[in-house]
Amino acid sequence: MLACALSVPLLGEEAVNDAAIAQIKIEGFQHSAVMDTLSWLSDVHGPRLTGTPALRRAGEWARDQLTRWGLTNAALESYGSIGRGWTLERFSIEMSEPQYVRIIGYPRAWSPAIASTLAGTPMVVEVKSKDDFDKYRGKLRGAIVMNGRPEPLDIGFQPEAKRFTDEELKKQEGAIDPAAPSADNAPKSFWDEEQEWQKLLAKQTEIYKFFAAEGIAALVEPSSIMEDVRVGGFYDRIWRPTYPGFVLSREHYGRIVRMLDRKQQVKVAFTLAAQFAENVDGFNVVAEIPGIDPVLKSEVVMLGGHLDSWHAGTGATDNGAGCAVAMEAVRILQSIGARPRRTIRVALWTGEEQDYFGSIGYVEKHFGDLKTMALKPEHAKLSAYFNLDNGSGRIRGVNLQGNEALRPVFDAWLRPFNYLGASTLTTLNTGGTDHMPFDALGLPGFQFLQDPLNYDAKVHHSNLDVYEEAVPDDLKQASVIMASFVYHAAMRDAMLPRKPLPKPHTESK
Repeated sequence: MLACALSVPLLGEEAVNDAAIAQIKIEGFQHSAVMDTLSWLSDVHGPRLTGTPALRRAGEWARDQLTRWGLTNAALESYGSIGRGWTLERFSIEMSEPQYVRIIGYPRAWSPAIASTLAGTPMVVEVKSKDDFDKYRGKLRGAIVMNGRPEPLDIGFQPEAKRFTDEELKKQEGAIDPAAPSADNAPKSFWDEEQEWQKLLAKQTEIYKFFAAEGIAALVEPSSIMEDVRVGGFYDRIWRPTYPGFVLSREHYGRIVRMLDRKQQVKVAFTLAAQFAENVDGFNVVAEIPGIDPVLKSEVVMLGGHLDSWHAGTGATDNGAGCAVAMEAVRILQSIGARPRRTIRVALWTGEEQDYFGSIGYVEKHFGDLKTMALKPEHAKLSAYFNLDNGSGRIRGVNLQGNEALRPVFDAWLRPFNYLGASTLTTLNTGGTDHMPFDALGLPGFQFLQDPLNYDAKVHHSNLDVYEEAVPDDLKQASVIMASFVYHAAMRDAMLPRKPLPKPHTESK
């Protein structure tokens, strides 16, 4: 049984339990189950699109596995309807003339099914905004529309996968403004990020609605990356599509465009079978290692990642990896007999890809209203939430989200892992993951800083988001660090310090 007492620190230093860390390392490095968990989540239960039976089966498996490991209160906790679910049954994309080619591509999620084969010669347009509508008005009815002429990209002179260099980490470490304009993905707040997202979504939806009004038969677009197909979906709660959408590999799309430019007779054909389900219940997977301290056990330390994925790959790195790490972290603590003072709660969110459905639902159910800042009693009981959702790269440090009071705390917690490359603390915000709703409500919510590997360059939302793209040793390192952070947060005398409570949100004009 792991002793619950921390080693005695020097005056003013953060307590670190070296004996506990040693046990965590032995279990996590020598008896790891993280890749087995990832295989179950991705190979067996992937892909896990929000609103699909596959996602619910993945959630049920995760709940049952956490129960088998000895966690308590494992459940699928509802956060209400997500709207329509969409399940892809089968599809095909082919070119039949001037020669047969099996086209690499995927349908957009929430595309309506095609009753029979849709075939014909596509029409190339360039609609980037409403300024382009007039030139195509009245000319697109019944057309298979190919929108855009992709610019050439690097063919591979730069490696797809990379780790942060010392210089890059030093630059982040030296930042003094959490929302520095020069930093990538450092939003001022949850609401600033949300505003930018809504602007992008509104512009995209305006174009989609124009094509619908013109009566097109299908919309075809190129992948934004070379070699793989990066595909998302129509955001069904905003606008229900009246035509199917497809994303093709950049190379096949480009070839068709060039042949059409040369007045060649090109014919393509699409089939698509898909099923919709109305009023699908959204859920998060939750489970606990209960605290044992009579005074502190009502307080909670949380960890997690999002369980849902897109539908072209199996969701291994986005975000099966983060879920596998979070599950592995609590497995490690359970295996070594950890007896935390505070309760440790793991949460696997759904609907993240549709704009944080699950984490927002959870935060507003348990902690308070994000707009009015009307707080609930549980708000005072959460010490921190730790998130992992930037692929399978190893942890290099933590984004502090401007919470400088935590610098000495996290510095002490990272020190036992400095030799594994985890030492960077940056005040910079980072966005795009489920820590954001927590931070927006004034709760300590953090995303670990991870090596990028080939996440943005290749696997993110692509058909190659698969098990083979995950790095086993990186996930083992991340699991051990996650377990140690959660353990130490659960063992401190005091909860982690917070930033000042944000003001109520008012809509900008």
